Formats: sequence, C-alpha cells, structure tokens
Amino acid sequence: IRHELEVALVHPESTDVGRLAADLLAEDLRMQRLVEDLLLLARSDEGDDSWTRHPVDLDDLALAEARGLRIEGRVQVDTSGVRAARVMADRHQIGRVVRNLVENAGRHARSLVRVTVRVDGLEAVLVVDDDGPGVPEADRVRVFERFTRLDDARTRSRGGAGLGLAIAAGVVARHEGTIRCLASDVGGARFEVRLPLAGDRA
Repeated sequence: IRHELEVALVHPESTDVGRLAADLLAEDLRMQRLVEDLLLLARSDEGDDSWTRHPVDLDDLALAEARGLRIEGRVQVDTSGVRAARVMADRHQIGRVVRNLVENAGRHARSLVRVTVRVDGLEAVLVVDDDGPGVPEADRVRVFERFTRLDDARTRSRGGAGLGLAIAAGVVARHEGTIRCLASDVGGARFEVRLPLAGDRA
C-alpha cells in the first residue's frame, strides 16, 4: 500500500486513480481479514468463552458457502451429498470453519469441489473435497499449524497467510469435534470435520 501511494505521489501524472483505488481496496481487505484472524486466534489463546451455542443446521451453512463458490463460476461445485445434520454450535464460528474449508478447496481445485454433509452415529460429518494437487501425507497434520503454507502454487494471490486451517482446527476443537486432512477420491485434498449432533438429532 505504501509503495503504491508513494509512486502515485511522485508521479501523479501517470497514476490511474481507478486502478490505484482497486489495488489498494484489495490490499486493505486482505489486511482486514488477516487482522481479524489474528485477533480471533489471540482471543482463543486467552480462553475467550463469549461464544454462544444454539442448534445450527450444518447442511444450511454448507449449502450457503457452496452457493457462493458456485457463483464465482471457476469450478464445478457438487452438493448432491448434503444431508440434514444439526449441531449445537456457535453459528458464526462454525460458519467460519465451513467458509475456510470451501474457500481453501476453491483456491486449489482444478475443476471440482465436492461438499457433503451426513450423520454418522452421534456425529455430523462435513467433508470438503477438491481435485487439486492435494496435501502430501507428511504435511497432513502440519497443515493445521499457524502460518503453514505449502509451497506448491501457494502464491500471495492464491494462498492466504496460513491461518485459515489453524482457525478451523481451533474452532472445531472448542466444539468437541475433530478435523482431519486426507486424500480425496477425486484426486486432491479432503478435509473432514466431525461434530457432536445437537441433542434433538441424537
């Protein structure tokens, strides 16, 4: 941001104001998201207990995030395997988990993202698959650590700061669930989240 503004001040006659505004807005949004992620992690480290838990339809959250990715039009989004599953959760935080996983899949998919939700015993299971390069087996635990960015194709434009999966893992753990990274049967990565069902669905 500073570099672009300094160039604009030194060379105002060659500055395209519209392009400059668009570039700076994109950088500002990226910075805002990074700061929000860091604040969330800091509050989590301090044991923030301000989350409120209510029955949440995990399938509704999954379909909403899949719809957003589908509108972008870059990849095919398959939601045919989404079934009803209700969990006792903080809607905003679990929604963030779903968003992080779907966005991550969308960034790395070649042509397909598949989102499924099902009930398995006393658990709701969310699975997000993509047909991208996948995650090497040796990195499937490390990928949930903060600031982890795998080298393949994770440029500044395609990847984030390496916080999305760490945040997802922290939120899932606080909801007494589990999250795993596996190999997908469509050729890329699979992220599987398991959460306890809400009492009225158990």
